[in-house]
Amino acid sequence: MALTFDDGPDRLTHEYLDVLDELGVRATFFVVGNSAAKEPELIREYVKRGHQIAAHGWDHTRFTKLRWKAIQEQVVRTNEVLPQTTSRPWVRPPYGSFDARVLAAILASGSLMAMWSFDSKDYEITDPQALTTRCTNGEIKPGDVILLHEGQQWTLDALPRIVKGLRDAGYELVTMADLVDG
Repeated sequence: MALTFDDGPDRLTHEYLDVLDELGVRATFFVVGNSAAKEPELIREYVKRGHQIAAHGWDHTRFTKLRWKAIQEQVVRTNEVLPQTTSRPWVRPPYGSFDARVLAAILASGSLMAMWSFDSKDYEITDPQALTTRCTNGEIKPGDVILLHEGQQWTLDALPRIVKGLRDAGYELVTMADLVDG
């Protein structure tokens, strides 16, 4: 299964990367373009540590509120500041909000759209133990893509326990690209 993190880079990125290094886990990070442009050294650090980097819009605007051309600009502009870590760029629409028009605009930009199959709800669940329980309670299935977020101390605090719980259940943790290619 794949661990994915949205909304970085931010003030906690180094800590997330350090924890993932300690755990021996590679993940997929869907980064916001304007933040990535301001923090190119953090973008290089994700890649240096073996993680997949993908786009999450330029400024985290909900794609369904944008016109076709603006969606493509969000995708292309973000992809321009990201190193290519896969054969084609990947995009996760902010908030997971998409319709047929958004999907068509993403595909027309030459990117692949990537979603998730298990929502950790770490934007609502702020207790690390409750978050760990949600992510390891048996609802997760082989091949799942888990949605998590950077920039939240409770997610960072829960991460070692989530990884341990998933590994104890027999799961291997990989990037989304590895999951799809594997």
